[in-house]
Amino acid sequence: MRNRIVALAALAGIVMASPALAAHHLWKASEIFSNASGTVQYVELFCPAAGEAALGPFTVTASGHTFNFVTNLPSTATANTWVLIATPGYASAPGAVTPDYTLASGFLGTGGGTLNYASGIDIWNYGAMPTDGLHALARDGSTPVNTPTNFAGQTSTINVGTAVPMLPTWGLVLMVGALLIAASAMLRKREASLA
Repeated sequence: MRNRIVALAALAGIVMASPALAAHHLWKASEIFSNASGTVQYVELFCPAAGEAALGPFTVTASGHTFNFVTNLPSTATANTWVLIATPGYASAPGAVTPDYTLASGFLGTGGGTLNYASGIDIWNYGAMPTDGLHALARDGSTPVNTPTNFAGQTSTINVGTAVPMLPTWGLVLMVGALLIAASAMLRKREASLA
């Protein structure tokens, strides 16, 4: 009888310790980002506690898309860390930090939607995202300049907005002058043909 009690106590200890080894429940989405076409996007998750490395079997869903974490994090030192899930377009943007996981383009709906981590562990019903290529949507609803951070603690800001070409003032004057000269020549030619 004593052996059975010892065996049951040992089994109970193993079963009760298992959740601590497979912790993942404290991660929360903190920032999302998209350019206008949805080719450059990221989801940033934040964790305030240690021991939350077991992302492996879980998912993130948004706009009818599903992302599967296929591996756990390389360390259980997860207190005050981030995980960066991003598209290949983000990864190739100048100045971008290396994402921890790769996301399909168009994963996030830019007009708003629901981001769901680990089947309801964290649900964020977010509104319209900025799509100017510089600003992100933070969990509190603000739209700061993007600052994605990966698990290694590297952070950066990218700017993938479409730049409007700028002409110096003298260039604009020359262009308008050339157009006026061309229009004048065309009018003179037309008047000559009518005469």
